[in-house]
Amino acid sequence: MDTTTVNLSPRERAILEALLERPGRPISRRQLRERLYGAKEPQVLGNPVEVHIHNLRTKLGAGVIRTARGLGYYYLEGGP
Repeated sequence: MDTTTVNLSPRERAILEALLERPGRPISRRQLRERLYGAKEPQVLGNPVEVHIHNLRTKLGAGVIRTARGLGYYYLEGGP
């Protein structure tokens, strides 16, 4: 079992926690954005969810977080 410590930002941790709550089932970008910034947050510019997903993939490995085209992202249960 790998016990490597990975440092995550608070927003990366929030996304990972959201994905881990429903392994193998997609969660939309909108749902992740609302989790990060709140439902009443003004329009967030750019693509912060995609940036955080990219950073998580870099830190955790490319195969752990998958894209479900048109649906969002999901955590691959059991890893790559």
